Amino acid sequence: MKGRYAGCRMTIYGSRIPGMAGIARAATQTVVSPRAKWRLRILDWCRTHGDNIAKTHRRFGVSRRLIREWRDRLQKQGPVGLNDRSRRPQHFRKPQTPPEVVATVVRWRKQYPTWSKYKIRKKVVASGQKISASTVGRIFLRRGLIDPRHSQKRHLAATRPKARYPHGMKIARPGDMIQIDTKHIMLPGGKKWYQFTAIDVLTKQRVLAVLSSESSRNGAAFLDQCVQRFPFSLHAVQTDNGAPFQKEFVRRCAELKFPHYFIQPRHPKQNSYVESSHSADEREFYGQGNHWMALEVMRTKLATWERVWNTERPHQALNYQTPQEYLARWNKGRSPTNSIITLQT
Repeated sequence: MKGRYAGCRMTIYGSRIPGMAGIARAATQTVVSPRAKWRLRILDWCRTHGDNIAKTHRRFGVSRRLIREWRDRLQKQGPVGLNDRSRRPQHFRKPQTPPEVVATVVRWRKQYPTWSKYKIRKKVVASGQKISASTVGRIFLRRGLIDPRHSQKRHLAATRPKARYPHGMKIARPGDMIQIDTKHIMLPGGKKWYQFTAIDVLTKQRVLAVLSSESSRNGAAFLDQCVQRFPFSLHAVQTDNGAPFQKEFVRRCAELKFPHYFIQPRHPKQNSYVESSHSADEREFYGQGNHWMALEVMRTKLATWERVWNTERPHQALNYQTPQEYLARWNKGRSPTNSIITLQT
């Protein structure tokens, strides 16, 4: 009868013989590595030359002790025994932190999961327990209390730091520093256009564009427009840390061999020239009713405003000259204002 043996149900009891796991692994490990084959050739040469270990040592530069060890491993385990063995240490250091301190750290971390190890350490020490911030961080790691997304972000920030312009950088010619930023154009119904602005720090000349999104692809395309439309060569670019100036924008800067400087997060004053020009846009252009739902109409109006800014609007910073007039005088070597700007971080 199915499921029965000699009139009774058959029961199988599991058993485990000591050492069977190692034997099973050895039985499945039949691949001989290239390193093991090299050792096997040395042992073959030694055997064919009368097992002369000293002579083998002189020929191959391998110590006598290793040759004897390889010979013993070959006799006991065969060619597979010549494979590299694990270098994992047999004994590890064990944490010496008292369990009650670990429990306190874990409790504070679970209560405030966004706090750093320094803040948690302050709370633990305040409760009368001694611990360092590094130990707190190791407890976080062992207990799985670190968000991998934040950890990866910090790791990338540490290993790939963003370039900042050097303190006291001198801007002595047009194109030495171009500041680029985006401005949101709010439209009825919650719709938005995105104004990309590039301004030369020295001459205050600008290039403007309106795009439907602020992707890094659009940022890279706008950078190409700047190269074509500025009447001088560009030498460096500075932006904030927004999405339009990542990925493809960074890649395009590298292709053009432009140094790309980032401002510090939440420090728009470091991008003061382009931010100041956006304030003027708000007062003198958008504040006068220049909001258009049609993208082509918006581009036409903004192109007119760009021409007015560069050729008609007097700038106080240029001693009430237009950027075009200032550039013409600079090219002739007769600039009535300070021709060198020192950037301060």
